Amino acid sequence: MVNIELKNISKSFGSVQANQDINIKVNSGEILGLLGENGAGKSTLMNILCGLYRPDKGKIIINQQETYFDNPGDAIKSGVGMVHQHFMLVPIFTVTENVILGNEKTGNLNYLKIKDSEKKVSEISEKYSLLVNPKEITERLSVGAQQRVEIIKYYSDLLN
Repeated sequence: MVNIELKNISKSFGSVQANQDINIKVNSGEILGLLGENGAGKSTLMNILCGLYRPDKGKIIINQQETYFDNPGDAIKSGVGMVHQHFMLVPIFTVTENVILGNEKTGNLNYLKIKDSEKKVSEISEKYSLLVNPKEITERLSVGAQQRVEIIKYYSDLLN
């Protein structure tokens, strides 16, 4: 389980101060809602935590160890992931193709062992009660099911 602490996180873009001295602590098993108006810096803060941005100032502490992520993959390896407000899914791909996109060893979806990948997606789906059909075309899914696909992508990254 992951404990997360952000201490005095600040980030600006040019003259725009997106975050200034933000402090948050989330213990394993807790749920935290981050609320604010558009432009308040919520997405910037989460993008810092998930490795898309580096803070200008402050500390990220994961399980009592100070760390910084160079990319989202580093964050995922530490147990930190994010389901984005706007889905990062290819509508005409199947659930499985979306989950493995970017992880393909050959660089070409046609050469992947799709059946093996479908099985892994099914296993993750069942283990975490994120029920979706691995063969379903993503654009046919409800918004809730598409959110589940995004979460399955996160769990599949942990297995790589």
